[in-house]
Amino acid sequence: MKLKKAALMFVTAAALAANTIPAFAMGFVHADGGTKYDWGDGNYCTGNWVRRNDHWYYFGDDQLMRTGWIQRDNTWYYAADTGELQAGIMNINGNVYYFDKQTCKMVTGLHEYDFDAYNFTENGVVGDSPYVNERWDSNGNLLYGQKNHVRGNI
Repeated sequence: MKLKKAALMFVTAAALAANTIPAFAMGFVHADGGTKYDWGDGNYCTGNWVRRNDHWYYFGDDQLMRTGWIQRDNTWYYAADTGELQAGIMNINGNVYYFDKQTCKMVTGLHEYDFDAYNFTENGVVGDSPYVNERWDSNGNLLYGQKNHVRGNI
């Protein structure tokens, strides 16, 4: 009887000790103020990019995932409300922009789209602009149309 009681106490103590060791899983973590990315060791992505399931995400110095306009290294990017960087032709707040399909960086200067050349600036295209079915706001919210899932290279 004493042996069974000692064994039960040992198993109970082992189970309690196992529960005090934190377990971390790599991936997105919903936190106060937004979404963070845990590297799997309890540390969060800070001021850097994460590539997950062939999509790129950016996390600021506060460790929160960014959406909408993102400026990094003097380059502009745009992320949907779910955090994925977007690329291609986009209408954001009524202005038309082009984001490189490989790097997801905003393109400025002359760029050919749909067999016509357009002058893209930081404020959108100058003059006539190509038709864009999707409409976005500055925060990454799709107002009209269908979101494209972009898999670029940063």
